[in-house]
Amino acid sequence: MATVNDKKVELGFGRKPAKLSAFGKWKQFSAAAHDYAHLNDEWGYIFDKSPTERAMRWRYDVLKKEFFSDEVEVKIDPESFAHGAMRECFRAKKLSKFTSRNTANPDDDWHLPFANIVAKKYFNDTDRKAYFDDVQLQMDAKYWAEEYNKADPPKKIDIMQMMIIELVDRPEKPLFHVETVIEGVYVKYNSNSGFVEHNSDHTCRNTPQAFSHFTFEASGHKLMVVDVQGVGDIYTDPQIHTYNGEGYGSGNLATKGMALFFNTHRCNVICEALGLSKFDLTSKERKRTNTFSDGFTCMRSLSLSSVGSDKHSFEEEDEEEQVFDSGIEDSVEKKNRSPSHSALPIIRLPSSSLHVPDEKMENSDRVFCPVEIARTDKYNASFRRPTNMQGATKSRPRARTNSLDQEGGDQRDVRATILGQIHFDLALYHYMGRFEEDKASDVKSTIFHLKTAADCGLCIAEFTLACLHLNIYHDDLKELELEDNQISESEGFDYMERAAKHGHMTAILKVAQAYHMGYYDVTRDWVKAEKYYRKYADCSTSSSDLSVIEPAYQLVSKLAEMYQHGGFGLPKNPLKSGYLYTEAAEAAMAGANGRLANKWFMLAEEVWAECEDEEEE
Repeated sequence: MATVNDKKVELGFGRKPAKLSAFGKWKQFSAAAHDYAHLNDEWGYIFDKSPTERAMRWRYDVLKKEFFSDEVEVKIDPESFAHGAMRECFRAKKLSKFTSRNTANPDDDWHLPFANIVAKKYFNDTDRKAYFDDVQLQMDAKYWAEEYNKADPPKKIDIMQMMIIELVDRPEKPLFHVETVIEGVYVKYNSNSGFVEHNSDHTCRNTPQAFSHFTFEASGHKLMVVDVQGVGDIYTDPQIHTYNGEGYGSGNLATKGMALFFNTHRCNVICEALGLSKFDLTSKERKRTNTFSDGFTCMRSLSLSSVGSDKHSFEEEDEEEQVFDSGIEDSVEKKNRSPSHSALPIIRLPSSSLHVPDEKMENSDRVFCPVEIARTDKYNASFRRPTNMQGATKSRPRARTNSLDQEGGDQRDVRATILGQIHFDLALYHYMGRFEEDKASDVKSTIFHLKTAADCGLCIAEFTLACLHLNIYHDDLKELELEDNQISESEGFDYMERAAKHGHMTAILKVAQAYHMGYYDVTRDWVKAEKYYRKYADCSTSSSDLSVIEPAYQLVSKLAEMYQHGGFGLPKNPLKSGYLYTEAAEAAMAGANGRLANKWFMLAEEVWAECEDEEEE
């Protein structure tokens, strides 16, 4: 009969436990986690309810800018548990071919915590490319989250990995977006149209707003990640605005979306810690706390129309409902959507305002292009571009374009011009009363952002201010007027000449006429007039710009007349005048204007005859 001591020995009393290796500890922990997951798997019913299907998993490599695939096994609940206006959500489970299988009971692997996923599918037949575009957007945003973390903020962030699964054994091989389940309270921190989530005490979280601001500066004003939403600092389903509106779906509102963000963004302690500069706003704008936005994502217009004389005319954009379930949101669809219900009005800005140059910038400071994003191993704050006008326009290597001469050419910095476009968009929004409860124009803010845009080198803003000072009709901001004590003819001509140097066709002609005829109290200078006339003639013959308001041959004839008589600093040159009359006549003949062509051929003969008489004398 066994004694009590024998029983203790059998049970291990008095013996030291065997020391486990690192692998043994991992195996022990893995087994415990497996048992816990098996007992607490809320989605375990999918295992019995749904068949195992073979699927092709597509993932996006941000560095190589290409998709790669591998094979996985999935179980998808046939019944959706949440939906938006365009997509529905399904609970699902996934096992990779690389998963370490439980040989004793392989079915237990389906209860591992990482097997639970959310699969999202568009309701309607959607172009398969849209699925891949969505993944590329989110993975590019994830790259910027990594760049943000390199700057060592107080709290690190992450954007969820998104993939695509293709059910290869089903007839139509349907596609699903796939994300890992995140548990917790789902919050939309900002939208793509200026919405900012505020707490009951009118405060908002700093990290999401600082992240959006950071992406603008870190990309050299080329893009901005917005529509930040998720659980804590794990975000999903963002949107990217690019400076030129290219890529990233119809939720990409270009500089208009950036303008809406900065209208409601107030730099916080994290912005200051990261060295981000404050966006230039009026005191009235800084005091405003209301955002006049409900958090829905707004969609880009397919076409832009000019702002008419009715400054309150705008068209409505489409929104979609949001559905929250178990911390999962199929929130805002940004691509290939059909209208659902009335949404936040987005002003259609005039096409003439979209004047951000696309010059090559080999000699400019480094930027991150929205399409060909430059990758770095370590974040460098020197790559950033300040958000305020003073910092953005400081002396740096610049791109030269449309130069009239070596000293007075176009010396604009392209990134400063993008910032100027954002200010110009804000000026238009204020002019339309976008941020006022009574929809009345905010003239003070409109003028402020117009001037800031002009100081950034945006030629459309410079031309608009010139027209306001010189009382010239213009298409943008038609009803805007300056007060009498604000009007300055000399300041107006200065703006006009800056716009001319930056390539605005109408401004070039106006400046040429001013130096030619002495308009706007300008001292007549035919040398400068000749340069601007020649510049306008050269641009009008090689450009399809509809703003060309006078045929090139008319201006060449004026040059011929100036050289025929000389004066105001321009020496008389009958020989050159004859060649110019001939050039104008040939251009007029090509333009089917025979009467003017004959007139200028005769004038060419007259000035050449004058040259022969002078030689005989």
